[in-house]
Amino acid sequence: MSQEADLQNQSSNDALLKVASQLLEQTGINKDDFFSAISALQTAKAQNPEAKADVNKNYVDKTPVYDDVDAFIYKRGDTKSGIWYFRIWDTKRRKAIFRSLKTTNKELAITTAKQLYRDIAGKIEKGERLKQITTDELIGMWDKYLQSKITTTPHKGIVPKTYKSKRYWLGNWSKYIKELHLHKTPIDKIKPHLTRGFSVWLESRPKETAQHTGARSREQINNNVNEVLKMYRQIAVRERYISTDDVPQIDRLPYEIDDRVKRDIPTEAEYETYWKYLQHKYIAKKNNKNVPLEELEKRKIFKEFILILANSGIRPKELLGVKKKEITEIINRDQDASDNKENLVINIRRDNAKTGRSRSIVCPIRKRLDRIYQAYGKLGIVHEPEDYIFLNPVKNSKFYRQSYGRMIMNNRLKATLESSGMKETLAKESRSISLYSFRHFYAYLRLINEVPIHLLAENMGTSVFHLERTYGHINTQLQAGIITKNMGFLGRTETDLVMETVSAE
Repeated sequence: MSQEADLQNQSSNDALLKVASQLLEQTGINKDDFFSAISALQTAKAQNPEAKADVNKNYVDKTPVYDDVDAFIYKRGDTKSGIWYFRIWDTKRRKAIFRSLKTTNKELAITTAKQLYRDIAGKIEKGERLKQITTDELIGMWDKYLQSKITTTPHKGIVPKTYKSKRYWLGNWSKYIKELHLHKTPIDKIKPHLTRGFSVWLESRPKETAQHTGARSREQINNNVNEVLKMYRQIAVRERYISTDDVPQIDRLPYEIDDRVKRDIPTEAEYETYWKYLQHKYIAKKNNKNVPLEELEKRKIFKEFILILANSGIRPKELLGVKKKEITEIINRDQDASDNKENLVINIRRDNAKTGRSRSIVCPIRKRLDRIYQAYGKLGIVHEPEDYIFLNPVKNSKFYRQSYGRMIMNNRLKATLESSGMKETLAKESRSISLYSFRHFYAYLRLINEVPIHLLAENMGTSVFHLERTYGHINTQLQAGIITKNMGFLGRTETDLVMETVSAE
């Protein structure tokens, strides 16, 4: 307070004292006697032991839990319920902690208080929160965190599809905890070893969608385990609801990483059979007299979609996300080594790329684009620069002029594989073809045509390592001449390489 304010307060007090003195004189009371009486009352109150007891009047029947700790049970003096309460002093946070023992029985109150003391004192010592949460409350906190990370740009957060997978995994964990009858138990009270069987439990459960057959993927089950443990470490441990020793123990399932070539790559003969079916039967008016003209135009769009996949190596999702303005001419057309005027550039923007990195794909699709635009024109649609190439043409749909979904294209693929007879042929060899198969087919053809693998990796938006791991057998076949060089000479001379080595020693 400033000196000026002090002077003002002193002046006010002097004025009040002056008025009080005048009033006392008018009533015949000596002002000195009055002030002495007030001072005596204040001293007596300060020295009265009952006054100090008033401070703790709420602690009735105070009983220590243990003789040597600052924890006790008591009844509240301001209620008549007779309920016992527990109090302990938190030395680290320097504040008292209170809990209702919910009983009027003193023996039961002491027993409950001793358990509370062990729990709370242990949490205080480990620096954990005293607030307890259930598994579903933890899942809710993690879900809120995941939602804050959703983005349309891969590798900048999590994309909506990834978030959906994580939500599914968290749902599995919630169901498992409920089956263990632990859903109402605080997470710090669940013994870590009780959850070790989660992976086995999940593998034994039937799949919940009719579109999947066979056993659950052990790799995906282990991914589920990873997500659960990540949730506990980044929320439960970091926010001090539990210690690292209380993180659930979950046994992962062993599985072999399959580095073999994908079995769903169509052979050159199969690819030729399929595209000829699309061209000469699927979209031909003479073979589809009862098919509406609108449907025939949609079939033409689908055919070009498949053939662009096979001639560009682009991922199906990426192709569906390409806009008209993102297909451009080659910068130095005069220097195009292939001298192929069909070549155009598909520019993949970051939020449309699986890797989160933009790239440019060079591929021969000029005439295919012209046929696509022509088909859409017959459906009454003219593409604007911001339009997706493969937009939904159904005017009465809420998805009108939005990009086609992969499910629509996938359903057409299944239907055409069946109507062409290829589905039955593939089934005999336990094989299947998906939209992604045409990306594999592109990689296979480029490699057997000796395209440098680093250029192919850049065009496809993947790594050289991945290409070598997935298609390494092709390089072995291409280098067969080098691998078997002079082997015919060795055979004619009946040279035994093992014996030669022994003699040399």
